[in-house]
Amino acid sequence: MKHITYILLLVFMILGCTKAKMEHTSDNSPISLTTAQESFVAGQVIVLKFEAAKTKGPLLMITNALGTSIIEPILNEGGIEFHIPYQFTQKAGLCKWQLVRNEKIELFGKLHIHPGSVDSRNIETYLGPRSITAGDTDFTMLVVAPTDRFDNPLVDGTPVTVKQQFEGRIAEEDIKINNLMAWTNIGAPQKSGRILATASVANNYSKELTTMVYPANATDFSIDYQRDHSYADGNQTISFSTSNITDQYGNKVSDGTLVTFMVKNWTGALLQTTGTTIDGVAKAQLLHPSQKDTWTITAFITGAAKSSSIAVNFESAVTDYQVSYDNDKRSITVGPIKSFMGQQIPDGLDIQISIYNAQNMLLETKHTTSKHGFGEFFLSPDYFLKGKYRVEVETAGINQSQTLEIQ
Repeated sequence: MKHITYILLLVFMILGCTKAKMEHTSDNSPISLTTAQESFVAGQVIVLKFEAAKTKGPLLMITNALGTSIIEPILNEGGIEFHIPYQFTQKAGLCKWQLVRNEKIELFGKLHIHPGSVDSRNIETYLGPRSITAGDTDFTMLVVAPTDRFDNPLVDGTPVTVKQQFEGRIAEEDIKINNLMAWTNIGAPQKSGRILATASVANNYSKELTTMVYPANATDFSIDYQRDHSYADGNQTISFSTSNITDQYGNKVSDGTLVTFMVKNWTGALLQTTGTTIDGVAKAQLLHPSQKDTWTITAFITGAAKSSSIAVNFESAVTDYQVSYDNDKRSITVGPIKSFMGQQIPDGLDIQISIYNAQNMLLETKHTTSKHGFGEFFLSPDYFLKGKYRVEVETAGINQSQTLEIQ
C-alpha cells in the first residue's frame, strides 16, 4: 500500500498548488456505489455513479495498463458520478478504481474491459518461411493475431478459420486463439509450386499470403555430348548436356542450378566447364583438344548429385607437317600445317621448338602460334653461335627432331 500513499500525497500536493483550489472539506457521510455493471466492451462509455449525502471531497483514482489517473467528480441528482477517460476505456483488460476521501480509500473495485469485434481492416497474419522444399519434412507456419479496432487482442478461444490453396485444391482448418494468437503449420507437398494461405475471423478475411515450394535436392542424372566432328583441331567446340535433372519426387530442379562438367584427359590433366539448368537441363561447351586425346567426363551438382561418366575420343587432325630453314639456318619455318581435309589449320595452334647443343643440353624452348598455317622462329646470333644443334619441333601432338649446323 506504500505506493498508493505516495500517489495520494503527490495528487494532493498538485491540487494544493493550483490557483483554482478545490475545497475538499472533511466529510464522513455515507457513500455507496450505484453502478452495478462491471463488464464493458472496449470503447464503450463508462460512468461510475455513487450515492452520497455530500458531494464535495471524493476523488476517483483509476489504474490499468496505460497507467494511473485521478478523476474529479461531476454532480448529479442525489450523488456524484465519474466519467472514465476515453483512452482508458479503449484498453482491454482489468481496470482498478479506488474512491479516495479525506486521504483515505473509501471504496474500491474492478472493471473488466473486453475486446470488441475484430477489426475487419487489419487481421494481422504472418507466413514464413516464404520458401520451403518439396517433400514430407519441410513446412511453413501461419500466425494469426487478430485485434479489435483499438488493437486489443481477441480473447482466447476465439475461432479462426485457415484456408490454403495448392494446385487448385483448397484445404480448410479451424484453430483457436491462445495467448494472443492462433497458429498452424502448413506442410510442404511433394510437388513444387505455390501455396496460397489466408485466415478469417467472424467472416472477416486477412490478406492473401504466399509461400513458394521449391524442388528438393537433385538426384543422379546422365550426360551426353554433341560435336560436328571427332578431330582434335583445337578450333571446334564440343557441347555437353544433361538429362532432365529432377528431385526424388519428379520435380525438375530450379532454373539456375549450377552443374559442373569435369573433364580428365589421357595424361590425367583436368579441365572444367559449367552450365546452369533451364527447364531441368544444363548445357556447357569446351574447345576440341589440339592433339589426339581421350576425355572422361563427369558432371556434378555440388553436395547433391552427379552423373555417370562418359568417354569421348578425338583423333588427330594433323598427321604431318614440314620444317624448313633459310640459308644461314637461323630462321625456322614450321608448316604448312594442314588439317584433316587438307585445309590450313585454324590460327592459334601452339607450336614449340626446343634447341639442344652438341652435348644434348637444352639451351632454350620457344613457343609461337600458327598463322595462316605457319609458325616462324629465329635463332639469335647473340645467343646461338656457329655450330651444330638439335632442334625438336612439337605441334598437334606430333614431334619432329632435326639436326642443323649454323654457319
